Amino acid sequence: MKEKNPKKEELDFIYDEDLMPVLEKLGVKTNFTEGNIKCLFCNEVITLENLYSFFIDEGKLKMICDKEDCIKQFKAKG
Repeated sequence: MKEKNPKKEELDFIYDEDLMPVLEKLGVKTNFTEGNIKCLFCNEVITLENLYSFFIDEGKLKMICDKEDCIKQFKAKG
């Protein structure tokens, strides 16, 4: 039986109170809280208020803001 890698597990949602621990496990909590992570599509700083989604692509964490155009681009890419 193949074991699941928890770092590769896909989640459909995450509770607000669980976000910071997840970002800490991914090693990006400090960059996130300091405003150093930007939207993949529009380059806007990602915050708790505008975070729409995040995923790992080619070993790098990518985040998407909640602007309508960015969400459309994200869904089209997916």
